[in-house]
Amino acid sequence: MKNNPIFSIIIPTYNQSQFLEKAIKSVLLQKKNYEIIIIDNFSTDNTEQVVQKYKNKNLKYFKINNFGIIGKSRNLGIKNSNAPWLAFLDSDDLWHKNKLEIIEKYIKNNLDSDVITNDEEIYYEESKEKTQWKYGPYTNNFYKKLILDGSCISTSATMVKKEFLLKKNILFSEKKEFASVEDYDFFLNLAFHDAKFKFIHQILGTHVYHKNSFSRDFQKHHNSLEAVLYYHVYNKQKFEKNKKLLIKKINTNIAIIKAYDEIKFNKNYLKACKLIFKNLIISPINLIEYLFKEIYKKIKV
Repeated sequence: MKNNPIFSIIIPTYNQSQFLEKAIKSVLLQKKNYEIIIIDNFSTDNTEQVVQKYKNKNLKYFKINNFGIIGKSRNLGIKNSNAPWLAFLDSDDLWHKNKLEIIEKYIKNNLDSDVITNDEEIYYEESKEKTQWKYGPYTNNFYKKLILDGSCISTSATMVKKEFLLKKNILFSEKKEFASVEDYDFFLNLAFHDAKFKFIHQILGTHVYHKNSFSRDFQKHHNSLEAVLYYHVYNKQKFEKNKKLLIKKINTNIAIIKAYDEIKFNKNYLKACKLIFKNLIISPINLIEYLFKEIYKKIKV
């Protein structure tokens, strides 16, 4: 691989050697110029041995104590990157072999892009179920959309122009309370600074859910989600002066997410119903508005 990579592929990892090797191999299938930057949170499995197998493949390897904050690892990767485009690949996800070829072609035809996201296949390891997720769409006032509707972006499916990050001084948050959704905060900050998001509706990777996935600790994950959204409502957003009203809408969205997670991963339909019913009592108008919005989306498709 040449010394002037087009893409810096940043892979944070911790005790996931069985997945990491597959992730590395999926990058090595790419035909375009890249560098791989692996940030290891001092794994205690055979992660280092896996990495050493590929030490001659334009790969950089760093160790860091990130204290459970993946953003800290990603920021170290950004600091040590040399390419104009940054990709954030989680160590338990995979890319399809033509991903970088398609992305580079898209960049050449869309020079105004700051953030590029492709669609993904979703694989649930425990149930062996597969589905496809279509990300986006980009809209006017995208920052507002991300706050009101939640994230429509996947970290492992996204490329970011490094020049934009440097110009706007944007990094991943290293706040402990944002852990597990620091990527959502990252995309919110990009949108806040008017980054131009582009969505490619092609399946170019596989996002894997397994029992050790970081976001599967639902209580911590949902608490982090609340922390990020509350921070943006009270400290950054300017589109809604009535912040209490905005929080009510956000709480409805979070209740829906909690209910979905209980059904999808725990098969706990009773708890899901209780979450929805509780929100219906507290904020009926917002819940009805949310449901009608989702119905409209289905009809539109």
